[in-house]
Amino acid sequence: MNSKNINCLLLPEWVNIILMSFSGLRKLDIIKVDDIGVINTIDCLLVYEDEYLKHRELLINALEGKNINTLVIFNTHAMDFTHEVLDELDKLSTNFDIHILCQGHYAQKYNNINIHHFELEEHNISHHFTLLLSTRLQARRNPKKTFLMQVVQKDKFRKTVVRGVTSSRLAHDVTDTNRKGAGASDDLRVLQQDLIDSVENEYPGNINVIPALESFGLAPNFSHYENSFCEIVVETKNTGAYHFTEKTFRPIAFCIPVIFLGSNAMYDELYGYGYRFYDHDFYKYWHDESTPLSERVERLVSFMQHIKEDEGAKEQMTDTANNNYQLFWNNRKLNYYQNWNDIFDQICKGKNINRVVESVYSKCNF
Repeated sequence: MNSKNINCLLLPEWVNIILMSFSGLRKLDIIKVDDIGVINTIDCLLVYEDEYLKHRELLINALEGKNINTLVIFNTHAMDFTHEVLDELDKLSTNFDIHILCQGHYAQKYNNINIHHFELEEHNISHHFTLLLSTRLQARRNPKKTFLMQVVQKDKFRKTVVRGVTSSRLAHDVTDTNRKGAGASDDLRVLQQDLIDSVENEYPGNINVIPALESFGLAPNFSHYENSFCEIVVETKNTGAYHFTEKTFRPIAFCIPVIFLGSNAMYDELYGYGYRFYDHDFYKYWHDESTPLSERVERLVSFMQHIKEDEGAKEQMTDTANNNYQLFWNNRKLNYYQNWNDIFDQICKGKNINRVVESVYSKCNF
């Protein structure tokens, strides 16, 4: 029996590169939307999130009409899949083989969908050139201030946190990048592109530097990290569905102590990965959403005051940062590769899918 390839609707090129790099597949065979329900039964169809939302009714009808045996959805923005969409997929999954490849985490658990999580930002930042940059940083760190905040103040949550910290008695001990307003991100992207252009002009054809810098979304400011002891991390999305961005993994990759201000669910997920954060009885109060945010920010300021004054706290935070650093550059990199292999082992099971990893393995016998 001849092996076959997984079918897909046209994918963004970066998604295709990820799948070809880590899934062990030989290739993906592109079909058109108009082919669904017309050509022979599709054993396995992979679609990007936009295509699923655009052709949702057609794809569900094809599953129910047995025109598709397995549906795989690549979801890189967990926040874009509403409860309605996910509840519908969960109900369908009681009868049909549905998989979601999710860069992120949903606001609630689903019992029937095969949801496979992957941390793309964590992997992208773990570029070998970033490790070289990190070693330079470690040799040059000489903190003048205790805290660093790099927060674009786009919503009430982030504005409240920044205002509470920068108006406190600790304001003089905080490196605040003062990123205010809706245009702050756009301004930073202009600076990022200027940096990329400068590096490309100085080192044309270098295949390492640009991917490493682009992996951060916005390149790091090493002077901030040289001069600050720890970073206060406020994610893009701190409640409900979320995904971890460079904001979380950048300081970890640089061996910088972190105060992590995400939700309880986010904290628990990172804890499950093996990451740890110095606590001193802070996080149970921070995660209590029944307490007004302004009061939780007051608790944050008290926690920061403790860190500033207690050398033992700083030592423990440094030890924790070192452990997170080792985990990031070793176990988590291994986990990323193994995770993709396990995902496609499950998707391809019993389907006679052509996987180059199987072919090459069988040929290495001479």
